[in-house]
Amino acid sequence: MTNTISILGSTGSIGRQTLEVAEQLGLRVAALTANSSVERVEAQARQFKPRLAVLADEAAAKDLAIRLADTDTRVCGGLAALEEAA
Repeated sequence: MTNTISILGSTGSIGRQTLEVAEQLGLRVAALTANSSVERVEAQARQFKPRLAVLADEAAAKDLAIRLADTDTRVCGGLAALEEAA
């Protein structure tokens, strides 16, 4: 069993529940993805410290990158970045 997961759609109901389970099981979150929820992904990234955070909306990704500049999380935007996270 792997101890590292990527959460695609981390801001939706299932994604948030998956993060709760990951926390309870002590799983490492390697990547978080969402469409455009900058505030929620920022909070998740600060809590779970993924290597990668992706927003499909590239303008929102730029905003997220600024907000997470003080962390080690790499922020990307667009469809190619979503594929990388998967």
